[in-house]
Amino acid sequence: MKKTFQKVICAAMILSMALPFAACGNKDEIWSTETTSPEDRAFLDPDATTITFGVPMFCHFDVEHLKLFNEELLKDGHKYQLKISGFEYDFEDTKYFENIENALKNGTVDVAFLGMGDENNSTYNLINSGAVLKLDEILSSDKGKALYEAFPSALWEAGKCNGHIYSIPQANLDDQGIYAAFNKKYISDEAIENWDGTIDGLYKIIKDVKWNDTAAPRFQYLISDYDFESIIRCEIKNSLLYDFDTMTIQNPLESDKFINYFKVLEQMKADGYLAESVSYYQNTSYIDNETDLSSGNYLVALSTGEPNDYFHKDNICIKKLTPYLPARVNTSIGISCNTEKLDAVLDFLGLFYGEEKYCNLLLYGKQDVDYKLVDGFAVKMDGTELPYDFTTKLSLGLFVNTHPVVGENFTSNRKEEYFALYKNAKPSPFIGFIPDSSKYSSVQEDLKAFLNSLNKQSLDQAIKEYSVKLKADGIDDYVSSVRKQWESYKNNL
Repeated sequence: MKKTFQKVICAAMILSMALPFAACGNKDEIWSTETTSPEDRAFLDPDATTITFGVPMFCHFDVEHLKLFNEELLKDGHKYQLKISGFEYDFEDTKYFENIENALKNGTVDVAFLGMGDENNSTYNLINSGAVLKLDEILSSDKGKALYEAFPSALWEAGKCNGHIYSIPQANLDDQGIYAAFNKKYISDEAIENWDGTIDGLYKIIKDVKWNDTAAPRFQYLISDYDFESIIRCEIKNSLLYDFDTMTIQNPLESDKFINYFKVLEQMKADGYLAESVSYYQNTSYIDNETDLSSGNYLVALSTGEPNDYFHKDNICIKKLTPYLPARVNTSIGISCNTEKLDAVLDFLGLFYGEEKYCNLLLYGKQDVDYKLVDGFAVKMDGTELPYDFTTKLSLGLFVNTHPVVGENFTSNRKEEYFALYKNAKPSPFIGFIPDSSKYSSVQEDLKAFLNSLNKQSLDQAIKEYSVKLKADGIDDYVSSVRKQWESYKNNL
């Protein structure tokens, strides 16, 4: 089965991060232990300021590429050299975060990967430990200007924790809101233009179209897990529903928005508009009806992530809902609170994220010597694909200012289009708020089980069964506790 939208899902990311990456034919790896430094030949000028970047050891770099990176900086008159320090990363414990916290606090690293800002709270914990600098005033100064301008302002806002910016945005091009692909052979331009962005609106459009091909479903649903914030104007986090409009926190099974979404999908399936085999609670990016999609044999396809080539056809109109930036801190790079060379670090990071040529050298080497571009994609000199080293790019924050490889989300002008994407993106009003949910793991498992049950029983049956189970497992106390934490958080901003 072929991927219909280019989207790196969490499970695949965790798997890839848990496995060591191959060195991709590199001559030397930089480290074998967390204290190993790059070989001396990567350092070219004893008078240059060394900027040390702490990353997990699943990243791999060619020493010669690091040398080229440092050479280019010096050639351009920037007296800096990059040192990459690897720290052991184990998903089973917190060793990386403990070590990186110590390194940030004692200044042995100047910059570091802080984690993914997910519900494991690693990024928040490092921020709240005092290990990284608060960046608000720095970014508004002349010294921080180049770094600030390297990312969309909305993305900096999305990185706030406790009302302040502590870390550098994770500019992952996959996070692009919701797309609907309409078949113009059957749906009028007026109907497409007037779509209000709701699932109810899609249902009405589909019902009003005469559809003669009974072998193909009218509606292709390709949304993964809870990635429908832009449609229901809510976010599911820690198994609670955060309503963007009312700024309230609810039990999802008591939310009209949440339940209505699934009621509409259930009715679509009952009407024969949605394929029986398609789940509407888990990742459905891999589906069996590739032929229908590639031929345009559907009325509407709804998904997260950038549409791939089958959707770029004359008869298909793609409409995008502006994404909401999620409430988690969507950032992962912090500056040490005790770096002794802050001005140099800020200048270096402005070059690192603001210029494209340096990091392409670091990742790929010399263009037309170590790699070449084919249709905008970086490939090996023999034309074969370079691996999509997602985790190395994640750890250094290098998604926008480096060439893409085959299989990676691609735009013709990555930085320009990325800035345009987030120009009107709305930040969640809950940004930076992470409640203590450690006592309520049963509640979180219940919601997953509720969603898993939807292919086995009706929505009403599932709501009835899991409402009782959630009550028994303490959902009311959980909601009350998180609401109190939310009020306290708001009052302290």
